Amino acid sequence: MKNIVDEICERALDIAPQVPWLVEPLTPGRGQAFILQHILRNRLFSAVIRPSWISRCPDLAVVRKTIGQMREELVYDDEIAQPHTTLLWQMGRNVGLSNAQMDTTRPVPLVNVALNVWEHIARTRHWVAGWLATSVDEFLLTAMPGAHNFRAAAWQQTYDLNDEQVFFFTYHTRADDDHAGRKVWEPITRHVTTDAEREEVLDGMELALTGCKLFYQGICELGDEIDRNAER
Repeated sequence: MKNIVDEICERALDIAPQVPWLVEPLTPGRGQAFILQHILRNRLFSAVIRPSWISRCPDLAVVRKTIGQMREELVYDDEIAQPHTTLLWQMGRNVGLSNAQMDTTRPVPLVNVALNVWEHIARTRHWVAGWLATSVDEFLLTAMPGAHNFRAAAWQQTYDLNDEQVFFFTYHTRADDDHAGRKVWEPITRHVTTDAEREEVLDGMELALTGCKLFYQGICELGDEIDRNAER
């Protein structure tokens, strides 16, 4: 039987080309929409959804690492002497968003569905399924080969930004690589030991990936609306 972590990684990479926001041209509206909806995802993952599964996780090493990631996102990352949310807000300003727009952003319907799907998995499925629900897209974004819209180069081209102005993406590509992937997920092989657990985890991951596709489709729709309004 295939190693479960290998299967998780292969399945995530299989769906990556099916996510239009990643592979279609990055328009100004789609970039702004990503920032506005990612703000919500970032906050809910660290304040609500990750705590839902780590409260049931018996592996204290995984718990400590995840709490460290939550701290970096919302409170303070020692390496850059600021939280990742500060980088996110600065990235938003770099692409033309105001603090007021970012502070008052609300989820569009498909993004709202995705957030609820991820929270449901984290609260009701095997804790490993919850872990994957809050990390598999980070693996997808960093491990997907070739050019795509989570790469800093796409943002530089669309918005004519310099290297410093796209630091959010260059730093997160490296940071997210520490949040998910074969090495990070290695403990899964020790905790998923029965066929029933394997089935529950893989089913949960498939649902999480469906949520991922909905999340980015919602961003595409919002971005296209922003672009249309800008042309009027």
